[in-house]
Order: sequence, then C-alpha cells, then structure tokens
Amino acid sequence: MRLQELKTKIYELTEVNTTKQLKAKYEEIKTLDMRQKISWEKTLAILQKQQSEFDAWLENPPEEYKDLFSEITEVSQIYDQKSAQTKHQAQEVLSIANNLEELAKECQDEADQLKQEVEITRQISKQARLN
Repeated sequence: MRLQELKTKIYELTEVNTTKQLKAKYEEIKTLDMRQKISWEKTLAILQKQQSEFDAWLENPPEEYKDLFSEITEVSQIYDQKSAQTKHQAQEVLSIANNLEELAKECQDEADQLKQEVEITRQISKQARLN
C-alpha cells in the first residue's frame, strides 16, 4: 500500500485530519516518526489490533456491561416506540387541523353566501316598499 493510501485509511479510521491529532488520540503512536512509511504501517497495525480487541470484547463483555447494554437496548426500543407513536399522533393532529381549516373555509363561504342573500333580500324588500 502506498504511503498516501495508508494515511488516508488511517485518517478515515481514526476520524482525525492531522498527525498531531492522531498522536493526541493514540498514546501508542506518540513516539513514532510519521514521516516514515514504516510508522504509518505500525500505526495501522496498532489500530487494527485495537479494533479486533474491541470487537472481541463486544462479543463477550463483562456481566455488568451485558446488563447495561441490555438496559440500553430496552430503553432504546421504548424510545423508538414512543417516537413512532408521537409521529403518528402528530400526523393525526395535522390531519385534524387540515379538516378544521376546510370546515372553517366552508363555514366562511356559507356565511358569505348568507350575507349576500340577506343583502339581496334587503334590496328586494326596499324596492318593494318603494313600489
């Protein structure tokens, strides 16, 4: 692998942009000379080892963490359910609001029509009185 490819891969894995940030984040590589390709290769090996150790730990964490992870999963599921319910209720409220707006428009149209009818009736009545 070329040096630039190594750097890119390591920066992506570690989510940093500079060697200074990289060394600040990982104690094991502070003494490495990052001008040399071998140092980047060692860094990649260290990162891959840490990731595999972490993956192994995740597969079989200590009992106290299993309980904690179980609780987190349970709370997350409850949150997802409540979130879905809230979204559904928000959609219902929006639908009700839209229906009320339509009803208000219909009532306003009907009121306008009644005003016109009253005005026409007044004009006819006035005309009848004048005749």
